[in-house]
Amino acid sequence: MKKNYLWVTVLLPVLSFAQTEAKVIELDIRGRSCVGGLGICSAMSSETNKTSMKNFNVTKQSFNSLLIQIEISKLTAEEQKLFFGKEYAKITPNETLEFIQDEDFKFDMNALLYLEMDPRYPILRKGKYPVQISKDSVKVTLTLSEG
Repeated sequence: MKKNYLWVTVLLPVLSFAQTEAKVIELDIRGRSCVGGLGICSAMSSETNKTSMKNFNVTKQSFNSLLIQIEISKLTAEEQKLFFGKEYAKITPNETLEFIQDEDFKFDMNALLYLEMDPRYPILRKGKYPVQISKDSVKVTLTLSEG
């Protein structure tokens, strides 16, 4: 019986970590430059594709929501403008930031499966998503819709 408790004690932290482990995904945030809007316009699992898109850490929050974490130092000034609407250095402390998705975006099935998201919810609807700022990174929670 003690062995069973030992296994539970050892495996429980590992299992809880596995559920919230960040995965790397390639996102193109050029918006209008690739499909006619601001926001995400392409997403691929970085395991299967090697492109010039930026890698972002993504953590599954629930069956249809995910958290994108971005290290500000890894964004060029142009990418900062695309993501925040202006360069990060020009953002005032009391300013509320939003990630703007101008057009609906449909994640492809491989990206959803890689992120362990429910494939019935592939659509990121156009709209504004709140941005949380910390010292050296920003976080955006995106909620996916049925499609």
